[in-house]
Amino acid sequence: MQSGRFPLPKTNSPKKPVRSFRLSQEGIYQLQTMAQSMGRSESDVIEIALDRMYREEVRFRRIGIRDGEKPEDGYIVDNNEREPT
Repeated sequence: MQSGRFPLPKTNSPKKPVRSFRLSQEGIYQLQTMAQSMGRSESDVIEIALDRMYREEVRFRRIGIRDGEKPEDGYIVDNNEREPT
């Protein structure tokens, strides 16, 4: 199944890393509503929304991607917020 001209991200992989986030009550309500209306899991909705937002950032050149460049290398993260490797 495809959405518009872009394929939907692959979902429901048991090999994906687990993350957790704190959402406002409004965000939780929106997430639950979207999951129900789309017939998808909440994690699928987050992944689809993030993919769409990322593509828009690339489209309007707010995120630059060059050959061989990792987009995450351009992000600045405080040392105390960096995840352990």
